[in-house]
This record gives sequence, C-alpha cells and structure tokens, in this order.
Amino acid sequence: MIAVRIKKEFGEREAQGEEHLPHGAFRLEAEFDAPSGITILFGASGSGKTSTIKAIAGILKPDSGLIKLNGNTLFDSELRVDRPIRERGVGLVFQNLALFPHMTALGNVEFAVRSGARDERRRRALELMERLRIKHTAPRRPRDISGGEAQRVALARALASRPRLLLLDEPLSAIDEATKQEIISDLKMINRDLRLPVIYVTHNRDEAVSLGDYLVAYDAGRVAAAGEPLEILGGAVNARVARITGVENIFEGVVVKRDATAGTMTVEVRDGGDTCHLEVPLGKEHEGQRVRVAVRSGDILIAAEELLRTSARNILPGHINVLEERGTQSIVRVRSGVTWTVSVTRQAVKELGLVPGQRIWMAIKTHSCYLLEE
Repeated sequence: MIAVRIKKEFGEREAQGEEHLPHGAFRLEAEFDAPSGITILFGASGSGKTSTIKAIAGILKPDSGLIKLNGNTLFDSELRVDRPIRERGVGLVFQNLALFPHMTALGNVEFAVRSGARDERRRRALELMERLRIKHTAPRRPRDISGGEAQRVALARALASRPRLLLLDEPLSAIDEATKQEIISDLKMINRDLRLPVIYVTHNRDEAVSLGDYLVAYDAGRVAAAGEPLEILGGAVNARVARITGVENIFEGVVVKRDATAGTMTVEVRDGGDTCHLEVPLGKEHEGQRVRVAVRSGDILIAAEELLRTSARNILPGHINVLEERGTQSIVRVRSGVTWTVSVTRQAVKELGLVPGQRIWMAIKTHSCYLLEE
C-alpha cells in the first residue's frame, strides 16, 4: 500500500515549467491511500496527476506532507525525511518513454539492471524482454522499432531494477487501440505475477475501467473522489465528479411527473427557450422540484430511422449540428430540444451515413439518466 498526503504550491513560473499543469499559480493537495493492485490517477490534463507521481518518485519535492510505501517512509516533512530517487525502489515510465536513442533496445533495458556481473545483467534484461515478447528487438535502436515495442522496452527497463512500485504516466496515449489492449493485458500479468503495485495516470475512461482495481479522481489539484473504477465512473453523485469522469450531458430540469407504479419520473430539461422531456428512475424528488440530470455520451444510441419498438423509454428525434473525429471515436452534437453530445465509433458514422444537418433518432434507457446531488 502507498499512502500519499502532500501539498505543493506552484508559482506561475513553476507551473509553466511543469508538464501538464495549467498556466498561472497552482496548488496541489493530494491525499489518498492506494491499496495493492493497479491504482488509476484519473482526471483532466493539469489536474495534478503527473506532479503526484513525480513526488512519489522523488523527482518533485512537496512543500509538506507524507509519502509511505508499504510502511516505509519515502518523504516526511515533519521528520525531515526525503529519500533520494535511487533509494525509493520505484520504476517510472513517462508518456515520452525517454529511451536512450544511441542504445539498442537490449542496452536500454540492461542499463537499468543495478547489480551482478555483465553476463548476469544481460540475462536478466533478456528474460524481461522475452516475458514482454520483445526479445526480437534486442539489437535494434528505438528509432527502428514500433510504438508498441518501444512501450514494452520502456516497461522492461522500468522493471529491470526490481522496483517495489511501478509508476506509469499516460504510457499508452500514442499507440493504436489493438496494441493498447495487448499492453493492458501485459500490465495485468505483471501486477499478478510479480505482485507489484502499479500507479497508472490516465484521462481515458476505457483504460481506467479495463485496467484499474482502484481509482483516484483529480480535479484542480485535489482528490475529488476515490473508490472502485466502475463505482466512480459509472454513477457520479455530483456535477463536479460527473464532469471529471466524462459525463458530457448535464442538464438543469424540473420534475413534472412521478409514476410510482412504473418506477419512473419525467423531468423537463431546458436549454434557452427549448425543452426536452426525459424519463428517469423514480427518486425521492417531488413534482416541481428542480434537479440536475446526467447522461453519458456513450450511453446514447443513434438511429438513422425512427425506432418504433424498443426497450429504451426515451426516443428523441433531432438533427445533427456538428460531427467531429476524436481519436478512435466520433463526437456527434445533436439538437433535440437541448444540445446533446453523443459518442459513436467511426464505423457507425460510416454505416449510418451520418452528416451534419441529418435527421436522426436517439435512444436512451431510463437507467442511463441519473440525478446528481447538489
């Protein structure tokens, strides 16, 4: 387990020089306990995730606080403990990988093996490369291997020193989806076989859910929520956590009808002078009460023809305003009383022939609409 209780004040000049931090002064106040397994630090760029793992690694010194790994103190401002990087037992992989360009893949991994004769260090490096299925890259330099192979070389190098903790800062952001899934499987194997705790930084919801055992959600330098990934990402209880975890559709509304028999409520949401009615799960709210409704973009289905028989209780006609590609997904902005954000695959856009101005229908299940606490 790793315990983190740190504070760090960044002046405007420091913040500009610190990767991923916003412009202007910034205050980091991180407090969480990460159990064994894979812990996800989740949040937008500039929320303090990278600075936190730099503090754990010893690259960044907090102004105050405490960092412990399995009961061993790495940093304690009160006791004046600040163990150097080489004594912390931490393996670190950043987004840019930082492989030595003049060394072969084997040389990069062997460089991190800290003890033993030359033959022993090479044997250890080759074992790790074989475990990660990159032994064939041993004689090649980083420029001569693929992005996925480079990721695995960086992982092997981080593991070569036999760390007690592995820190990964968005290591999969620049590779294709298929390779990403393979490396996620590798990370699960490493965690299981080596019993090595991992702290993994990402702002990708799918990575967080498929990889994480525990999730810490960051917002503007503070921990906004912590728990199991699906618990945090699947049902955010307030607007702040909802926005952090990728809920793109949040609307103000009023309860206009309660139906205890059906177990639902009807909420009228408004955007300017236009309105939209949504059926949501029955709650304690009474008719006339103001509420806030959240719907994830990925929980909305789009149809090019009107849906006549479906289990989804919300069938909303609308028109596409904007269509834009974002990574492997496409974002569709749909006007149906209010403006909706819908996430679909590029293949769906192609097969449905989606274009701006097109009339479409959205299908939203009742339980995909949930109410946020104030």
